[in-house]
Amino acid sequence: MRRGGRNEPTRDDGLPLSAAGLLVALLAALLAVHSADPWRWLHDDNGRRYSSYARTHLALGLAETRGRDFFLDPRTGGRVPYGHHPPGLGLLLAGWFRTTGHDGPQAARVLAGCFHLVSAALVLGLLRAHYALAPGLVAALVFAVVPMSAFFGKMVNFEPFVLPFFIGAVVTYWRSAEQRRGWPLLAVVLVALGTLIDWPVLLVLPVLLADSVRRWRRGEGREALVAALGATGAGLAVAAIVAAWASGAVGLHELGAAARFRLRLHGGYPWWRLAGKLVDYNRRYFTEPVLAASLVAAGVLIRDAWRGRVLSPRARLLALLGAAGVLPVVLFPTSARYHAYWQFYLLPYATLAVAEVLERFASRLRPGRRRLVYAVVVLWVIGASAATLTTRYTRPSGYVARKVRELSPYL
Repeated sequence: MRRGGRNEPTRDDGLPLSAAGLLVALLAALLAVHSADPWRWLHDDNGRRYSSYARTHLALGLAETRGRDFFLDPRTGGRVPYGHHPPGLGLLLAGWFRTTGHDGPQAARVLAGCFHLVSAALVLGLLRAHYALAPGLVAALVFAVVPMSAFFGKMVNFEPFVLPFFIGAVVTYWRSAEQRRGWPLLAVVLVALGTLIDWPVLLVLPVLLADSVRRWRRGEGREALVAALGATGAGLAVAAIVAAWASGAVGLHELGAAARFRLRLHGGYPWWRLAGKLVDYNRRYFTEPVLAASLVAAGVLIRDAWRGRVLSPRARLLALLGAAGVLPVVLFPTSARYHAYWQFYLLPYATLAVAEVLERFASRLRPGRRRLVYAVVVLWVIGASAATLTTRYTRPSGYVARKVRELSPYL
């Protein structure tokens, strides 16, 4: 039998490869819905912005832009620099536009969707390896249909592009720590590459460091600590270089001001209201059953750790993904308040939490009741997701319309 981690067998009765392929195809079909539309849907202003930076690279050439983000006004030749984020996304889009010969919304969304399908393959691979057929199948369906995946998975912003690196870094570290083999250097490479696209991949680092120190203190060897320290060193080094590079036209003070703005709540907005908004975002874009499973799984993990129980390798992976996924929400409350997609990095945790809760609790029921639970969860997730997707695709965003008009003078 193949091994999924130390003392934990890989499930031979898990999600079949054919079922995983069908669900990835379902997600691709959902991502294709309205993919050719103009920039009009919630948070589509991001797509207009980063497509503009890509077109600037193509119009002026990298020798002129030096790989940095600029708006270009073709009438006057005026350029407006932007230095809050790494320029990797604009460069990816520029290469994609050059390769495909198209630079419209559909081309940009297709690239985002391709990255998100890689994330889907990684998550479904984890489900296939570590969970039984029925819980794994329900959880895989969750990843395919919930709006956080099926709607925001083609959003032309950093999250779909960074998520594969985020998942890969956590899983690579976890495998190295659990099995004391594998490719710990791959975690280093993935963090470094993810940092070229956006900063949140760096939030994986404190989680990996904390876990590696815990393992080292428990006498589990230094392999995990070495991998975490390597990833941290590489990530911070690349981040420093990218920060200097990206902010070259605007100064590091602007990047610092943007970070400080996002690190605290403003305008007397209370934390309890933020918590309510986050729950509402989660309910709407993950659906109620997934929200419930996420909370239950977190509660079980905290309870077991508090009681000193040894977590299974699978549970430790779930904890790593959850901790890394929630950090952007906790550390950047202003962004979490205004951006529904700020919980995007919780997708791997939420998906595995569904499988974990179903396998842990539904398996205790008699077969008839167990099938009923699975059916209720599936129907609820599909119905709630369909309702949210219908709302999103029938209500163009007025804010996006205003932002697109403001950006109209630029390429």
